Formats: sequence, C-alpha cells, structure tokens
Amino acid sequence: MASTTVLLNFPSTSDAFSNFEPISFLDDDVTASPPRKAPKLSHTGSPKGKAKADEKGIRRMMITLKTSPRDHDTSTQLYSSIIITRFLKHVLWYPPYGDGMAAPPLDVPYSEVRSACKMLVTIALKGHDVHGILRIEFEKAITQISQHSKGEKEALVWLKAFVDVMGWLDGRVNLIRSVLVDLDCWGSSQGSDVSNVRDLCLDTIRKSIYQHLKCVHCISEDIRAWARWEREHSTSDSTTRDQDVEMIDLDPILDSAESRKTISRLISVLHLVGYFRTHFLAPYLTFTTEFFSNERDDMVKALENATAYFAHCEKRLEEEDRRLRSLVDEPSRTAVIVATEQALLPATVTKSLVSDGVQQCMRNRDVKGLSRMFDLYMRVDALEYLRVAFANYVQSLVTEIVTDEKNDGVMITTLLEEKAFLDKVLVNAFHERPFTNTVGKETNPDPSRDDTRPFSYGARDGFEKGFLARKRKPAEMIAKYIDTAMRKGGGSEPEDSFWSTLDDVLGLYRFTPDKDVFRTFYERGLSKRLLLQKSADNALEEKVINRLRDGVCIYVLVSDFRQQALGTGYDPEFGKGNDMFKDIALSEDLLKSYRKPRDPKDKDAPPPMTDVRMSAMVLKYSTWPFQKYEGTIHFPPEMSESLVTFNAFYKSKHKNRTLEWNHALGTMSIITKFESGEKELSLSLYQGIILLLFQKEDRLSYKDILLRSGLKPKDAMLTLQSLACGRVHVLNKRPPGKDVYEKDEFVFNAALDDKRRNIHISGIQQRETVEETKQIDHAIDQDRQASIDAAIVRIMKSRKKVTDSELKTGAITSLAKHFTPAVTDIKKRIEHLIERDYMTRDEGNHNLYHYVA
Repeated sequence: MASTTVLLNFPSTSDAFSNFEPISFLDDDVTASPPRKAPKLSHTGSPKGKAKADEKGIRRMMITLKTSPRDHDTSTQLYSSIIITRFLKHVLWYPPYGDGMAAPPLDVPYSEVRSACKMLVTIALKGHDVHGILRIEFEKAITQISQHSKGEKEALVWLKAFVDVMGWLDGRVNLIRSVLVDLDCWGSSQGSDVSNVRDLCLDTIRKSIYQHLKCVHCISEDIRAWARWEREHSTSDSTTRDQDVEMIDLDPILDSAESRKTISRLISVLHLVGYFRTHFLAPYLTFTTEFFSNERDDMVKALENATAYFAHCEKRLEEEDRRLRSLVDEPSRTAVIVATEQALLPATVTKSLVSDGVQQCMRNRDVKGLSRMFDLYMRVDALEYLRVAFANYVQSLVTEIVTDEKNDGVMITTLLEEKAFLDKVLVNAFHERPFTNTVGKETNPDPSRDDTRPFSYGARDGFEKGFLARKRKPAEMIAKYIDTAMRKGGGSEPEDSFWSTLDDVLGLYRFTPDKDVFRTFYERGLSKRLLLQKSADNALEEKVINRLRDGVCIYVLVSDFRQQALGTGYDPEFGKGNDMFKDIALSEDLLKSYRKPRDPKDKDAPPPMTDVRMSAMVLKYSTWPFQKYEGTIHFPPEMSESLVTFNAFYKSKHKNRTLEWNHALGTMSIITKFESGEKELSLSLYQGIILLLFQKEDRLSYKDILLRSGLKPKDAMLTLQSLACGRVHVLNKRPPGKDVYEKDEFVFNAALDDKRRNIHISGIQQRETVEETKQIDHAIDQDRQASIDAAIVRIMKSRKKVTDSELKTGAITSLAKHFTPAVTDIKKRIEHLIERDYMTRDEGNHNLYHYVA
C-alpha cells in the first residue's frame, strides 16, 4: 500500500486548473449575478461541460491525482543498493566465525539505510530487487555459520553454541526488520508470492540448518546426552520443584541449571521455526523409551524386592514430571510421562510383579506401598491385575488362618486383625468403601468409584472362599468367640466400644455359608451362660439376640437429602434365644411362687417348701439345645427331699406335665472348713455330690466314689480330675498325676492354702469336649438332611413336575440363607424321598421328577 508521502507528492507541471474561472462577488450587494457555467472536469482534467454553482455561488469540481516514479538515475538506485548490501553484510557478520576479522564497516547511519530502502521499494518500485539482496546475503551468512558448526565438540557444548547462534540470528532478524521496514511492509502486502523479512529469514534457516541431516543428528545426540546425564545424576531432595534444579559437585559442562537453560532456549527456538515435535519431542520420546526400557530390564533381572521397583518407578515419574514442567507444555509433558510409564511398566512387568508386590506390602503392613501400586497400575490401565492379586492374597491369607488347627483358639482374633487392616487398605490405598459390618458409619472417600468397588468385592470374595477351605469351623469359632465376649461383658469399656467389637465379629459371620452351624453353637453357648449364670449381662444378651435375629438397617448418605439402605438382618431363626429368656422369666416366677409361704387352711395348696436354698429352672426341650439325661444320681437325703417337694409343687400347678431332671448343668455352693478357715466353694452339681461324700470319710477310692455317687464313669473321671488335678486341689490324688485311673484314691485336702474366701472351681464337664462337638456336628447333619428334604418337597409340591437341574438349583437357592448344600447330598435326599414315595422319576425321562400327592 502506498504511503501518505507518496500520495501528496504532486507533479511539477499540470494543466488541471487551466480552465478554471474564478467567481466575483459584490461587496455591497447581497445578491450577485448568476454564476456562469464552467466546464466539468473529468478525471483526466479535460473539460466536458460546465458545472453548476451551488446557492452560495461556489463551483465544485473533482480532481484526480496521478503519481508516477521519479525518473531517478541509475547511479542513485545503485548507491542505495550498495548501502543496503553493506548494511546486511555488517549486521550478519558473526564474530566467532569471522576468523578473527572485523565486521565489514558501515559508513552511514541506519536512518540512511532506511531511506535508501524506502526509495528503492516505494519510489523506484524495486522491492523485488531489495528482496533478492536480502535473500542472497542471508543465505551467505547462514552458509558461513553452518560451515563452522561441525558438531565435533563435547556434549552440550555444540548445542550451547548452536543455541547462541540461533539467538543471535533472531536478534539480527529483528534489527533488519526495524531498519528495512518498508521492505517488510511491501513483502506483507504482496500476498503468498513474496514473504516478509522474518518469514524469508526463517525459511532460509529451516532449509539451510534444520533440514540438514548433520545438524539434526547433532541436535539429537546432544539431547540424548543431556537426558541421560539428567537421569543418571537425578536427585530426589531437590530444593525447588517448578524451577531449575541446582546441583553441586557436578561437571560444569553438564551443570543442571546451565544445561536446562540451554535446553529451554533450544525448545524456544524450535517452537519458533516449527520443528519442536520433530527435532526435540520425537527424539526425546525415543530416548526416554530406550533408557527406561534398558533400566527396567537390568533391574528386573536382579530384582529381589518388587516393592523397591515400584518405589523406583514412582521416583522416576516424579523426576521426569518435575524436569519437564518448566521446559515443555502440558501435552508434550503428558506424552513423555506416558512413554515413561509404558517403558517402566509394560504388561509383562506389571503382571509378573503384582503378586510379589501385594504380598510384600500386606505382610509388612505397607499401606503407602499399596497406594503406590494402585496409582502406578491405574496409570498403565492394569488395575485388573492388581485386583486379582489382591483378592488371591486375601483368599490365601484367610485359608492359611482357617486351616491352622493348632491356632484355632486365636483364629477369630487373627481374622479380625487382618480384616481391620484390609479396611484400612481399601480406604487409604484403593480409595473404596470397605464391605460393611452389621452396623457402623459408612465411609465413601471416593464416591465416583462407589458403584463398582472391585477391590472391596475382591476382598469379600477372598474371605468367603477362604472360609470354604475348612467348612463349619469358622462359624463354630465365631460363635465361641462371641460366647467368651459375652461372659466377659463390656467391663469398664464404653458400650459403643463393645458393640463395635461385636459388629466386627458379626462382620466375619457374613462371610461364612454355614449360618446354621453358627446358630447352633451360639444357642448352645447362650443356654450354658444363662443356666450357669455366666453371662455378664442378661439385658445385653437380649440385645445381641435381637441384633442377630433382626439386624440393623444401615443407611448411607447418597445425596444431601436422601439415604439408601444397605441391609437389614441376619437370621430370623435366632428367635429361639428369645424363647430361652421367656423360659428363664417363667422359671423365676415359678420359683417365687414355690418359695411363697403356704396357707395352712388351703387344702389344695402344694406341700410346703423344705429348703429355701434350692433353686430350679423349668425349661422346654424344644427351646434348649440339650439332650435328655440318662442315668441316676445318688443325692444326699436332704437334697432328694427338696427335689421331691418341688416335683409335687409343679404337679399341683401343671397336672398334665412331667418334669425330667437334667443334672449335667446344675450348680451348688458348699461352705467347707479348712485349716486356713472357712471357704465357700462354687461347684458344679457333680463336683458337689462327690465332695459331700468326704463329709464322713477322708479317703475314698475311685470305685467307691463311682458307686456312692451314681455318676457315669466318664462323668466321674472328669469331675475328679477337676477337683484333684486343676488349679485348686480340693482333693489330693494318690498317686499324683494329671489323669484319673480306676486304681486311684482321693483324700480331702484339709490343708488347702488359698487366701480367697470364695473359690470357684471350673467343671470340665461344663466345657465342650471333642466328643460333644462331634455330637453337635452330627445333630447339624441331621437337621440339614431334614432341611433339604423339606426344601425338595416344597418345590415338588408347588410345581408338581420338575427337572433334575431345576430341582437342585431350587434347593440350593432355598437353603442359601442357612447353609450351602452339596450337590451329592441333594442327590441322596432325592433318592431317599423317592424311596419314601414323596416323588417319582419319569419313566421316559430319568431327569424329570413328579410329585406324589
């Protein structure tokens, strides 16, 4: 576009106004004669007619100005070209490559160079010539620079010199643009055919330097050298994170701060010329993959600790991220981090190290290590490997604990410790809500993962499969653990703490398929606690029964105003526990009535009570898990009279009922005189019967005791063992020993030395023996057979005709809340029901069954 100066530069001669006639106005008169018509000037200045004047008598005409280049002589244009050439040689002279020679002199100021450029471009219209001069001189300068850049210097020395030259060139280009501003404007106005000064220089640099294979090779090798040195001399205790990291005692050539400045300048130059991705990012990604792949292979070959390798990977990723944060943009940094992740953690490595890593972290209680593994595996989309390894470890851990028969006593304690740690891992390492217990606040650290929770479900599956390694035993031990806890009670601990512990135990109960086993052992323990008065708190016992029967509805906050229920119960068949408490309450009322004074005038009143110290509990066989007592016991006369009196009293209240005494769980208290003084002994009924035999005799043989007490041999041996071989020796055995034999004799220990006034002697018959446990297991088997039969009959009765597979599936589904029946057991019960004519097999299809009404 022409400048304003050119537009206002009129020609020296013109005939544009030759035909213009001025108008004369009267000074005194207001009006004047009409103006004469004047010819209208066209754009060429030739008259084509007269123009009309306006109301004020002013005639208007159009004037078109034409410009043409001055007819400068050739010497002036040549001089201007020489000035521009000298200016370019002077400006583009790079001293380090000038062989010690000074730059060509420039005798004129930059203003004269600017005027010369203006004359040639805007006046003489020689823009193409000036453009050619600039191209030639710039190419000569670039050629000179490229010839001196051999790339044979030490690492990063060449790159630093190269970046210095590029920076110097950028400054020279800006100077040329400011001086040859007319050429720059002219080039911008010519469209795509001619480029401006900056584009011309950058195109020349690209073709002569950045497209030169040797230059590209030198840049690539120096980037490789810098990256290798950075990674081999990395440090994790840098004082700065987002700025250049300063290191000490290093090679000054590869000083971290200086080298990073050089790389930063190189990246800026490459962005300027448009070669950042090809000349820096692409080779850097290649070097990154190569370096970390080699490092990975070397470490994996000599690897002894998987967690150490994962810690190394985390450190490498942090270093790489910190190194690139101040050098490249976010997309480029992300690309390098991804390349690093893929090189350090390919699928082969993540799959081969995951099991060892999980095992080491879990055994060392290393939550941070598991969190590190989770983050790394999530980076490379390998969380499924981690989930499977975690679930497998939980299963193997639970299996190991459950199958360790020597440590059955601490099985539940160990499982609770492991589950507490697993909950911590799920929340803090895997960012998931753990599987819930009976009650308790639900935590949800990461709601976005709440729908899937793969690690929580993996841990739950691991517990369930681990419990299957030893069927029935985990359920039995859970019931016994609760029995011990209920005997101790909460003590001085807050009630919330006790319930929290109980809920943790019941959380384990959720994992066992043998719900009926747990229920059987729990009810048996509850009955003993109630009858022997060993429970810490009967009110607490009722709360626990209600909890087991009805459960507690757990709510989780899913929004600001809405909650969601997670579950509501365990087993409704725990209602037998409530029936036990009803029997206890009725027995207490009955005992109060028995001890109430009789009216002598009432002929129908029961016989008077003979002993206020006698207590009895009347229980129903259908509620309490005990078998009928077989055998007789020889009571002292006063005790026998009390039993007869209570029998008569009960008959008077309930004529159609019969009492059957079960003395196995009876208790009594005896005040005994020892040499150290009187002591009150708390005994079982069996222990008291035997001890009362020593009222008149100090020494008795085993056979005499067996004959006079009426006890079974097994019960007599266990009872004598508790009196003579326990912690408190009320009797002395001759000969001494831990076991009782038929030839043994027993002597009352009058010299018992115990500072306590009240002494409790545990009865061995009150504890569950191996044989008793076997009897319970047998009873469970019988109950299961009946349950399977009932489930099959219900299905057949409702559907009339069922296939074999449908019947098995239906039976398993129906009984899943109580236990998981084996397919072989279902087959046996089907055959049993066919023999009893409850169902028949179809004659044409043996896999089809028909119900027999």
